[in-house]
Amino acid sequence: MLRIWKRFSPSRFSLIHIGIDAILMVASLYGSLWLRLGEELWYQHETAINSLALFFIFIRVITLIGFGVYQSLWRYISTHDASRLATAISASVPLMISLTFLWPNAGSLPRSFFIIDAFVCTAFLMGIRLLRRRLFERQMRHQMRPVTLGKIIIYGAGNNGRLLAQRLLSDPGRDRELLGFIDDAPALRDRFVQSLPVLGQRKDLESLLERSGCTDLVVAITHPPAALMRELVVTGRKHNVRIQRIAHVDSGNQQALYRQVELKDLLNRPASEIDLPSVQSILSERTVLVTGAGGSIGAELSRQIARFSPAKLLLLDHSEFNLYEIDRELRPSTQNLERVVPLMVDIKDRQSLQHVFATHRPQVVFHAAAYKHVHLVEANVAPAVLNNVEGTLNLLELCESYQVQRFVMISTDKAVNPVGAMGATKRVCELLTSQMGQRTSRPYSSVRFGNVLGSSGSLIPLLKKQIEDGGPVTLTHPDMTRYFMLIPEAVSLVLMSATLSQPGDVNVLKMGEPIRILDLAKSLIALMARNEEEIGIAFTGIRPGEKMFEELYLTGAELTTRHPDILTVPCGDWRTNLDWLGTLSAKVDSLIHLAHNNDPSLKRALQALANPTFPTLPTQPETLV
Repeated sequence: MLRIWKRFSPSRFSLIHIGIDAILMVASLYGSLWLRLGEELWYQHETAINSLALFFIFIRVITLIGFGVYQSLWRYISTHDASRLATAISASVPLMISLTFLWPNAGSLPRSFFIIDAFVCTAFLMGIRLLRRRLFERQMRHQMRPVTLGKIIIYGAGNNGRLLAQRLLSDPGRDRELLGFIDDAPALRDRFVQSLPVLGQRKDLESLLERSGCTDLVVAITHPPAALMRELVVTGRKHNVRIQRIAHVDSGNQQALYRQVELKDLLNRPASEIDLPSVQSILSERTVLVTGAGGSIGAELSRQIARFSPAKLLLLDHSEFNLYEIDRELRPSTQNLERVVPLMVDIKDRQSLQHVFATHRPQVVFHAAAYKHVHLVEANVAPAVLNNVEGTLNLLELCESYQVQRFVMISTDKAVNPVGAMGATKRVCELLTSQMGQRTSRPYSSVRFGNVLGSSGSLIPLLKKQIEDGGPVTLTHPDMTRYFMLIPEAVSLVLMSATLSQPGDVNVLKMGEPIRILDLAKSLIALMARNEEEIGIAFTGIRPGEKMFEELYLTGAELTTRHPDILTVPCGDWRTNLDWLGTLSAKVDSLIHLAHNNDPSLKRALQALANPTFPTLPTQPETLV
């Protein structure tokens, strides 16, 4: 009631606006009666309409005020305002009809007259407001400073494109000329949207940019395909056109309407939604250990886990600097070491690791610590086996001894049919995790995914450094492809997979389509405002341990789960029978022994363990019941 009463405050409406509306209401009343009765019969009701006109106008004005119609600025009239105006006028009709029953000689007014009047009055009041908006926009265009900073083409004439164009056209501070739209819809060809022409389709893009003088191409699509974004970035750079992406078209600030394209836009994987209550249930008020907590994946794991209010978060890393950085970020201002605990421990040090488990009794373990650089591991197989395999074995055995409820090992797509030492070590870790999950009947599992953007020492930072240094960009092969994912998305799916896992599962994250490294490098060169001819691209040949393309799946028939972006391999691998897993411990002990002695046969033994051969078994079912 208070909100409605405030609408009748004189500060809420303009008497000039009410006066203009009142004149139009009078014209509507007399005009509608004439339309209904004609000239001859109109005079028979002249007395009644003359005596009631002021009362009708009073009712209508009060109704308009009550519905908040006068709170809208005429120069910014919108469809929402038009709807509210029509609703208010419709609401006044029953009140006006009721008044005729109380007024002498007024009951003879035809009831259809009031319906006609409602339509005519709505048209009059809406028309004067639209006229005011049109005059305002025309005035603003005349007041604008000369367009000197460039010309804009909007890619996409859908809802986002129309809203963006509308906001830009109504902005008095606009410093760029809007040329029109590009859209692939055949129905929009040679049409106008928001008074701007649809200039052509995607196939016409290059010629349009060349002849139009366009300086900015704004992509007004919510989730544009990654291939489209990469093509636009490269084409735009060729013609010195900035490629932008739509931001928040409902913002009052032009700077928020669009933004520069970022590297993550070239992947364009729509954010995956996860079941937050399920994740909360396995982390809240529990002691959670993250190994490799200072690395790219481990740090993001620690950040996201901290949001679910664990009783204690154990940050374990053997790098002092990396541990310092993540500890400083997550540590509360009280310097309380009870909730966030930094642990400078090497997972190869069994005694120190056991002290951690005995002291803090973790209930959930996320294992992200590993040597991961393919060519370094290939040149240092023994240290990689000790760190990746023996370190994981130490963790799993302690998890068993101290009855850890849940264990998640971060794996990689390189563990599928591995040809290099790094992938082979991670495949052995997957096997160990599956074995321990089945032995303990606890949800110990692995999560397999491809490359993540921005991880320390990964491809993208290397390419950026080469471009900044003036090139050349060095790639191994023009046809090499990789899967890519953003770190926050990968980690959120890792947490979600932990809620889905059964003992020994290997979960696989869907990563979309693989991207050709050459295409990504060209897009990155364009994003950094350099030319491909200026930087240069050199091919060095595939290094030992690398594949032309990575695989995420062992069989191609992994089972679906209740999350669309997570697949699962029950018990780790349907081809790996339980009898073989029973002999795994002895094989791993032998492998670790060879690594400690740096035996020349180590690499061969590692590959044999990671790529066992089995008799052909029946095909695995395709869906999980």
